[in-house]
Amino acid sequence: MKVSQSAKEKTKAKILEEAVNLIIEKGFKSASMREMAKNAGVSNPTIYNYFPTKEKIVYAYVEQKHKETAEILQNIEDFHTYTLREQLQTLIETELELYLEDREFIIQISDMVFRSGGLKLDSLYDSNALFRDMVADILSIAIEAGEIPNPPFEEYLPRLFWDYYIMVVAYWVKDDSEMFANTTQFIDHSLGVIEALLHSNILNRANDLGMFLFKTHFLSALERFSVKKSGFSKIKRKFGEVLNDK
Repeated sequence: MKVSQSAKEKTKAKILEEAVNLIIEKGFKSASMREMAKNAGVSNPTIYNYFPTKEKIVYAYVEQKHKETAEILQNIEDFHTYTLREQLQTLIETELELYLEDREFIIQISDMVFRSGGLKLDSLYDSNALFRDMVADILSIAIEAGEIPNPPFEEYLPRLFWDYYIMVVAYWVKDDSEMFANTTQFIDHSLGVIEALLHSNILNRANDLGMFLFKTHFLSALERFSVKKSGFSKIKRKFGEVLNDK
């Protein structure tokens, strides 16, 4: 009998839930795929069909939280009336709220990424496409509405914002202030800087400066190198001709 897509999604969600609970209880290294499968009520082959490794479970968890965040933002009726800063801040705070229930799990994962090297940070980029799409849409709408000028290298900004978001999460897992008040202030102040940069013309000015230096110095240096290399090639050819004459 063919299993429906909705049934597959429910099974996947159940495995993720039980896997996270077990990792919180026993730690990432001690939690076995066999026990995860047992707790989720699936066979050992089934869990490997969904998640070949424990690392894949982590990446799937992150991706799932992005999906839940997207649904929450879509259900905010007046979200389109928020300013750029308010939309970005809501995005971040929504994700952190979703992480709150599994904070011990996030702490373990953060430690593996930034300390032990048990997880590769680059691999997390494979699971953040939806996050980057949300940021890209928010920025695109702000540009179209004239809220901010069209920044240079616009296509790279969502990835840069993801890097910033990772920094926020790293700060949050270490925050022991009441109700994570320090994280709230950190987000508020850092987004203030980002907002100021996006509203100003400084990125375009910096881009103009970079292009000027590239064209006037880097390219000319390449041209000089090319000339020297060409001259060296001529010397090499002449030297070869002399050897042939001999």
